[in-house]
Amino acid sequence: MSKRVAIVGVGMQKYEFRKEQTVEEMVFDVTRNALENSHLSKDDIDSVVFGSAVDAFCGIHNSDKVAIDASGGLLKPTMRNSTSGSTAISTPILGYTHVASGMHDLVMVVCFEKMSENESAQAVFNTVYDEEFVKPIGLNVPIQCGLEARAYLHKYGITERQMAKISVKNRGNALSNPYAQLPMKLTEEDVLASPYLSWPVKLLDTSPVTDGARALILASEDVARELTDDPIWIKGVGRGADSVWFMGRKNKDLGRLDYAYLAAEQAYDMAGIRNPMAEIDYAEVYDPFTYKEMQHCEAMGLCPEGGAGRMIDEGISLKEGPLPVNASGGLQGEGNPIGAGMSRLCWCYLQVKGQAGACQVPKDVNNAVANGWGGMYQYNAVMVIGRD
Repeated sequence: MSKRVAIVGVGMQKYEFRKEQTVEEMVFDVTRNALENSHLSKDDIDSVVFGSAVDAFCGIHNSDKVAIDASGGLLKPTMRNSTSGSTAISTPILGYTHVASGMHDLVMVVCFEKMSENESAQAVFNTVYDEEFVKPIGLNVPIQCGLEARAYLHKYGITERQMAKISVKNRGNALSNPYAQLPMKLTEEDVLASPYLSWPVKLLDTSPVTDGARALILASEDVARELTDDPIWIKGVGRGADSVWFMGRKNKDLGRLDYAYLAAEQAYDMAGIRNPMAEIDYAEVYDPFTYKEMQHCEAMGLCPEGGAGRMIDEGISLKEGPLPVNASGGLQGEGNPIGAGMSRLCWCYLQVKGQAGACQVPKDVNNAVANGWGGMYQYNAVMVIGRD
């Protein structure tokens, strides 16, 4: 039987372009912060797990190797995980397995990305597409997401105005977040008037790329109880992947994320959660585009399938709503450092602890859920955390 695992500390820095700071310095900032918050030293850490999406973003091959010194990983077991945008959840899942297996008692998990080191993030993204069958037709991230968004809107009757409400909510929430890169007070009309990138996705439906790092420390049950009277447990984890080929997907339906439903189902089964809408108090949902927050809310059972439009219309996911989503601002307001988006999980931890500052929601949070989306835009990872 696997051991219980708790999160005992997190380390964060402001998401912003950091041309004057190296990857090592970014990693040092957040690992030091996490150690201080958990009253530990680097010597207490047994192992370090790194996460970053694509080396081309940082401009350094094997970028985790240059971060070993800065993370306290010298002469310790280290490894790197990469599942593109979902790295920010799949990496803590990997760290979780190291502790749950009994291999280690204290594991540092560090996710980082330095997007400012490449001339074009889109050019890097384009390298993931197949050379023979996909690149010749001009597919890229905005076009692919436009196709997916069109299928989603058509299938469930979602509107562009409902998408705009997500942007208004998240960027507005980010005004309270000291780590956010792009907090903005917007109206729905502002979003609707922004230029199309690939219909129905507009400029203000997207999230800005950025630099940043996040760290968290995972502990076995015995160690966690020595460190704190209020451990926050990892209750459930899940992952799901589909075909990288649109038409290779089992149901041939771009509007429904079967792999995301699978990941959420695994995590909830492990956590013993049967009714997420009633049992989840808070969610940090991966929102690189506004429609993705809506798709992910449905897949994670935070609203009925096809019900994300009504969820935002009725204010359910607002900060003061019955099931707040992305009170931090999400990727839309905080910034999108791809593999370093572990902010979603860090904010869930802070909400459960009651330490989210101006981002704290006005309700008790006992169970929270976070997800990440990535791979070749066909992979999802989910983690549920909370108190006993």
